[in-house]
Amino acid sequence: MLRIIGRILRLSGKYAGRIKLAFVVSIFEAIFTQVPILAVLFILIKLVVGTLESRDAWIAGAVVAASVVLRALAKRLVDGLQSSAGYEVFAEERIRLGDHLKRLPMGYFSEGNIGNITAVITSDLVFIEEHSMSMLARVISIYLSAPIGCIIMTVLDYRIGLISAVTLLVAFIALERVHRVAKRQTVLKQEGQSRLIGAVLEYVKGISVIKAFNMTGQRGEKINREFQKHRDMSIRFEEEFIPPSLQYDSCFAWGTGFTVLAVCYFTLKQTMELPLLLMMLIFVFQTYLPFKMLGVLSVIMRMMEVALNRYDAIKQIAIMDEAGKDIKLAHFDIEFNNVSFAYEREKVLHNVNFHIPERSMTALVGKSGCGKTTIVNLMARFWDVQEGEVKIGGVNVKEMTCDSLLKNISMVFQQVYLFHDTILNNIRFGKPDATLEEVTAACRKAGCHDFIMELEHGYDTLVGEGGSSLSGGEKQRISIARAILKDAPVILLDEATASVDPDNEKHIQEAINALVKDKTLVVIAHRLSTIREADQILVIDDGKIIQRGVHQDLIAEEGQYYDFWQRRLHAGSWKISKALHS
Repeated sequence: MLRIIGRILRLSGKYAGRIKLAFVVSIFEAIFTQVPILAVLFILIKLVVGTLESRDAWIAGAVVAASVVLRALAKRLVDGLQSSAGYEVFAEERIRLGDHLKRLPMGYFSEGNIGNITAVITSDLVFIEEHSMSMLARVISIYLSAPIGCIIMTVLDYRIGLISAVTLLVAFIALERVHRVAKRQTVLKQEGQSRLIGAVLEYVKGISVIKAFNMTGQRGEKINREFQKHRDMSIRFEEEFIPPSLQYDSCFAWGTGFTVLAVCYFTLKQTMELPLLLMMLIFVFQTYLPFKMLGVLSVIMRMMEVALNRYDAIKQIAIMDEAGKDIKLAHFDIEFNNVSFAYEREKVLHNVNFHIPERSMTALVGKSGCGKTTIVNLMARFWDVQEGEVKIGGVNVKEMTCDSLLKNISMVFQQVYLFHDTILNNIRFGKPDATLEEVTAACRKAGCHDFIMELEHGYDTLVGEGGSSLSGGEKQRISIARAILKDAPVILLDEATASVDPDNEKHIQEAINALVKDKTLVVIAHRLSTIREADQILVIDDGKIIQRGVHQDLIAEEGQYYDFWQRRLHAGSWKISKALHS
């Protein structure tokens, strides 16, 4: 337990001093807890001897009242120092964790880690925040009050002090077994929780596909099995704790029994006075009961340790820009030099070379899975290349911090994500300090101001998570407004009009024209009609650039681009035959 307390102190950083001061105050709190019992002993001695006066009762009462007040003040000071520090510590830790996550390679989030990340953020940090500071105060108080009580009993009667010391020693040995069981079972419990959260997230995120293919029963059985596993694990968790917990509790039952027998025997033998007997019968419970609570607290502390381990494991994952510098770019051309890249073992790009001049438009064309999106992701450094280098403005992106790189890049993709917040704050995501006038100006350029004003609360309208309360075209125009507001010199565009209706396509295309003016533009092209005026077209196949040039030159070559263009022309003139219609 003391090791866990040390970890929390290290985690507390600049707030550790306040927590340590709370430990010092806890010592006085533990002392004040024992004072009323000593006052009772004083009264009993006076009563037995026959010298009790009203003045003695007033003195004892005043001492008890003062000790209660002082203990309450000490408790208030401990809670104030620790609890306030705890909330500040974990508020900052969440910010630090968010900053750390955004600097990890995107591959980390696609390797089955979403359930674990979600569990850490929504469960582990909350659990540590709610319990760590209160546990610190209680554990420190228990570890202090038990020895103090034992010392007082030893001073009053060394024989009872010896019995209490042996009882606490045996209980401490039994507590170690509780710790071992807790350490093993809490790891299994937390791992099961991560798997369950991952399964629930997968089910919820894929519910539309599950319903569309009528697989609710099959997928429901799978998630039900995860719930059953978690239930069984929770039952085993409790069953494993029953034997060591009973052994631990029995130590205090035996210790209390021996103490009661001993004081009664010593009193009958006239080696202990009656007032001391009565005081010991009270004091033994005052000493043992707090230490007995450690058995319950042990489980919570071990769960906290596992939560800290999972949190530390995420923080220790190497970030991409650890050696990066904040570099201000003077130019915004993009260059790939002998770039090769693989997702794990699957190689996607093979020795790719190209140069995109500043303030020009380059289109990436090719079949699905050829590597177009990977190229764009490498420009934004969502992943790092295994071979070669990616440069923006003549600077290798690996030499830059993620923030200094991404502040120069705006991205607009087909799949738009809006946060569960107001439309205004979603657009301000591109520039957090933007004024309302700047936001509305960007929305007018993006063609979304009018429909926003038609909503019940205008820009203060709350959108559902992921933008579920808006249509696809509306979300797309809001995302373009966000990019316009950011006004980054480099635009990465996964053709936003590929999956919208003709009416929205017109508005979105006008918004894109406002977005890309005088920018370095990279377009992943799905509709070739939108890139006829591109300054450069790169045709990609199987992770390699097989053609490059402008539209007319590529058409004249009659290569893959020409074939692609012809297929698009034929697809654009398709119609339903009468035979099929009938």
